[in-house]
Amino acid sequence: MMHLFNASSLFNEQAIKEILSMVNYPEKLRNRLIEAKKMLLKAYNFKAYNVPVDFTTTSYIIAANHLTDSDAPLIMSYYYELMHQAIDTYPKLFVFAKENCFNGVSIPKELIPVLEFEKVFAVDRKSSGGSIAAVRAAEKWFAEGEKPKHFLIFAQGTIYDINQDRAEDIERGAFWLARLLGIPVLPAFIEQAVEGAENRLVFGKPIFVPKDCRSLDAPKQLWLERVIEAQN
Repeated sequence: MMHLFNASSLFNEQAIKEILSMVNYPEKLRNRLIEAKKMLLKAYNFKAYNVPVDFTTTSYIIAANHLTDSDAPLIMSYYYELMHQAIDTYPKLFVFAKENCFNGVSIPKELIPVLEFEKVFAVDRKSSGGSIAAVRAAEKWFAEGEKPKHFLIFAQGTIYDINQDRAEDIERGAFWLARLLGIPVLPAFIEQAVEGAENRLVFGKPIFVPKDCRSLDAPKQLWLERVIEAQN
């Protein structure tokens, strides 16, 4: 399995050491991460399409497909570029991540303080309790402070070809959270990330999940259709 910090030439040992040296200095860390995000967007020539006109003023749950370990860093970097022009504080995107991000499989354990700084939350997908804990943490964060607030979740739950998916295989977390918080799911298709080429993120039409929606099958099917539509 390719480690995240080997997925791009930017994720090298020297860069990691530099970032770790700033962990106890929040302002320095923030500035270094901003620099890293700008470099990442440039290295991948990253562009987004069909961004909702109200994105910077409306809370959304970004629900994207998942192809590489670079997906989350790229979307988080783009989120900063989009939001820092609209708000006075450092834009933080609440990211739902697999546990591998916190046990040294995908990301070195030394970088956990950076993940916590960036609001990356580990989800134990092997138990319903783990999923509930993640949703409750997201609910608590959403209730505190000013809006808009945004979330990022990979609705397939893991790296997988969107064209091979079935609605019943899609994780329900994004739709459960949307129903709970009363904010829309924003489908998104991200291309296979290739350094040096143009890489695209394409948004689909938002999906609203009513509070009285008992089955999440219909929203999951709609998400699948809209992500494939965005891909095409």
